[in-house]
Amino acid sequence: MKITSSLLIAGALTLFYPSAIISTPAQTSTQRNVNFNLVKDKRGNIIAINNLTIDNRRYNAKFVYGTFGEIFKNPTTSAFWQNQQTAKRALDLINRALNTRKGATKLINQSSNAGSGNNFMIPVALERIVRQYGKERTENVYVNGVLGGFDEKQKTWGNYSFDGFSVTPDTPFMFVKLEPR
Repeated sequence: MKITSSLLIAGALTLFYPSAIISTPAQTSTQRNVNFNLVKDKRGNIIAINNLTIDNRRYNAKFVYGTFGEIFKNPTTSAFWQNQQTAKRALDLINRALNTRKGATKLINQSSNAGSGNNFMIPVALERIVRQYGKERTENVYVNGVLGGFDEKQKTWGNYSFDGFSVTPDTPFMFVKLEPR
């Protein structure tokens, strides 16, 4: 009798609340990020996200304003250098983290954030572009990356990336520096 009633209850739970019995991959990855922490400065500006799980590895994500050359002395020290797909997954997780916590609508590191507004970039590559303007030839290097930002109308953080987004290495911008834990 106990076995029959237990099976009946389990069947009812599965029918009405399948997530109570079966764990899906989406739930599992969400649960892994439950322990992340938004780090704020004295004014309440977000300056980092600690303990963020990206592809089964933990990172601290620091929002650092400056030039690419100042922040990343060696380009290959960027966590997802030459790996745009992983950088996009990281961007999605950062946006999700920013959207799940109360007060995450404040500007990131606003104290020095004059140039990038409410946007941030995870850098993924350097690109050398040569252009010909009549007889004059120009050659520039650009930092490409995935871009996130705050939508004032929706009051949410989202992915503002497009394939052509880039800045010069000496342009101050808000970069995300992902450091393995």
